Formats: sequence, C-alpha cells, structure tokens
Amino acid sequence: MRKQNLCKGCVESVIVTEEVIQELVKEAEVDLSVIVSDEIYLERLKICDSCPSLQYGTTCAHSGCIVRYRAKFKNKSCPISGKPKWEKAV
Repeated sequence: MRKQNLCKGCVESVIVTEEVIQELVKEAEVDLSVIVSDEIYLERLKICDSCPSLQYGTTCAHSGCIVRYRAKFKNKSCPISGKPKWEKAV
C-alpha cells in the first residue's frame, strides 16, 4: 500500500524542501550556456506561480518537474500540451 504523500513514480515525498530546490538550481547554473537570463527565468516563474497546475508551490502537474529547475533551461518549455504558457528560449 502506497502512502498518500508519494508520487506514483517516486520513492520520496512529492513535497520538496527549499534546500533541495536551491541545490538543483545551483547545479543548473554550472553551465551558463544552457540556462536562460534572469529576466526570462523570473518571467517564467511568474507564469508558473499563477498557473492552476502548480502543485505544492513547487511542482508542475503536467510534467512532475520542479518549476524553478525546469524554468532555468533554454531548451525547456511549459509542458502543457497544445498551448504552452512559455516557450523554449533561442
């Protein structure tokens, strides 16, 4: 029997701590060529923060990704199929 706080595909709690998120973001910033500018990043986060698909204040219901991590990358877009709320950066 699965505990209610576990994601179907995860072995850890779906609630992610601020420390874990900060570590993920820090790791993403190692290669500056693959991440977006601070301006684009903050705009993406603003969009995600107002999205009804944001769960736990951290996680996208469409992809299961931590939005503060996914939003860092140029090659990522909003995972809502059909009409993403933000696009890949060039």
